[in-house]
Amino acid sequence: MTKQEKLNFLGQLLMDGQRIAHNDKELIEKLESGSKATAMASKAKAFKRHLDKLQELYPQIRTEVEGKIIYYYLETKVSSIIHEYLTTSDDMSWLVQMISSADKTLFAELESDTKERLSNVLSSEKDIFLFQSSAFDAFETEVGKQIFRSLKSAVKNNEYRNIHYYYNNKIILKDVKCLKLIFMENNWYVAIARKIDIEVNNQKEKEERLFFLRISFIEKVEYSSKNSYQPSQLNKYIDFFKTFQNPMSLYGQEKKIAHIKASAAVAKYFKPTMKKHLRSETFVRENSDGTVEFTLEYTQSMEIFPLIKKWLPNLKILSPSSLQDELEAELKSYLNS
Repeated sequence: MTKQEKLNFLGQLLMDGQRIAHNDKELIEKLESGSKATAMASKAKAFKRHLDKLQELYPQIRTEVEGKIIYYYLETKVSSIIHEYLTTSDDMSWLVQMISSADKTLFAELESDTKERLSNVLSSEKDIFLFQSSAFDAFETEVGKQIFRSLKSAVKNNEYRNIHYYYNNKIILKDVKCLKLIFMENNWYVAIARKIDIEVNNQKEKEERLFFLRISFIEKVEYSSKNSYQPSQLNKYIDFFKTFQNPMSLYGQEKKIAHIKASAAVAKYFKPTMKKHLRSETFVRENSDGTVEFTLEYTQSMEIFPLIKKWLPNLKILSPSSLQDELEAELKSYLNS
């Protein structure tokens, strides 16, 4: 193992709640096994150096001496962790501000010294940050909070739910698997899997598909007649969760590629040094006239049209021509309406 791999291994043990003795022979042999000719004493010293390095990097790692043995463990008391965070870091004080503005009761159980530090941070920086929107905004009512708690419980325990959903029409989605809670584009969604009818060789069959439901459109969440599903059933969605871009990303659909050119006026926003607008955005080239070309992957036009429309007339679809034709037809329909 490399030094970093050893640190990662020990860090994971601590994250899992294990107390590590500085002279744990089994771990010493495991991590220092490549040093066959090295004396045990030297291996033990190297092992302790790794633990001390972790403690140096992460102050939440504590030590406790019992007799002649030093035990390393991760402090799990929230109050102590926040206290340490406030002592050693100020580059994420915006997070404290956002949490406090959303729900002032979240810090109620902290110890007095930590409360004082939080109060100082909130007071001294109250005029620095302004949150135009927040991930907490959707749950102002007790009904909204209850729906969110029910979905969270279902996701955590791999359970089914019946969901009363109102978009254009009210529908009751029965026996859906609750997969993930996702905050995207300033809204909370729940990713669900449900079986739908499809036609294969002129015969109807059932196939499980993944959908995103906007939580603000959910009116009620009820327990299903089915209990829980096996966590392994999530495996087939792992790659999708790693690559989807927005609520319009379709599961199970082949991805297409759009080649797009940005005019010189906005080219700087699409260069590789800038934050990507969509996950699949890939820089292609900068042309001599100052324009920039890039590509986007998409499963349906609505996955990328909002971005393109936002930057019109400074973006031009170079290919495929069918995508450009579809966009032109939409714009003509709007102008003629």
